[in-house]
Amino acid sequence: MIIYDLGNITDWLTSIGTIGAVIVALYLARRDDKPRAKVKSTMSYGVSHNGGISRYPLFINLEIVNIGKIPIHLSECTIQMSKFNNKRMAFPDGSQNVKILLNPGEFYEHKLAYEPIYNYLKSEGIKKLKTYMFFKSSLGKVYKTKIILRS
Repeated sequence: MIIYDLGNITDWLTSIGTIGAVIVALYLARRDDKPRAKVKSTMSYGVSHNGGISRYPLFINLEIVNIGKIPIHLSECTIQMSKFNNKRMAFPDGSQNVKILLNPGEFYEHKLAYEPIYNYLKSEGIKKLKTYMFFKSSLGKVYKTKIILRS
């Protein structure tokens, strides 16, 4: 008869804890090598001389802050036109194109006119669209935020 000695349970738990600590340390060390950013969107409305506010926004502003430790090369700022596919909006004036290097800690704000978005929603018969607005880097990474568009 063969008897296997598997050791003490405390030795097993110590070994598992050590392996877990090594895995977490390697993950945290590597996480700093990846580009990271926070994105936020706001809308700009027009105000008339008598204090009235426009019904629809004039512009959508998309703000991004590089919170990582490496620079991010931004190449595009646009809107995803459907939650279910990657169809995105191209603006007639090319304002979705961005050529900027965002260094760690830097902030950038991009402004898109709302009129082409409004016209697209009207032509498609869409009254309300919950979707994403995003920056895209030259490496293809997407930094996005949720947005609600109305026609």
